Amino acid sequence: MLRDFGSAIMACLEKFMIFRGRASRSEFWWFFLAWLVASVIAAILELILKTNMISVGVQVAFVLPVLAAGARRLHDTDRPGYYLAIPLISIPFYLMGPQYWGMAFLFTEALLLLLLALPGQQGPNKYGPAPGTETDATVFE
Repeated sequence: MLRDFGSAIMACLEKFMIFRGRASRSEFWWFFLAWLVASVIAAILELILKTNMISVGVQVAFVLPVLAAGARRLHDTDRPGYYLAIPLISIPFYLMGPQYWGMAFLFTEALLLLLLALPGQQGPNKYGPAPGTETDATVFE
């Protein structure tokens, strides 16, 4: 189901703590774009106001909704939500030096972004029906 910018944002905010079910690519990526825009605006405001608390507030506000939307997006590709932790694999490379850690982190981030960008599975899977086939009334049941 294709969502527009506004409905994707509202869907992700309404389901900010729901890690079950599935999310379409458009729902996840529109919300991801909103998070990026909010982060950039916060950074600009911090430069103007000479503070660092605005970005902290934005990141705290978005952490659960982004994780929940990411888990639902992975579910749509028939993968478990804990794949969001793939970048943590790069942490041991930090001990080998910043260049190794940087390469490992970029590789694991690219892998995660690839998994999030894959098309969803057609029809129902073990995580539920395809996005857009259930009513929004079932969100909080």
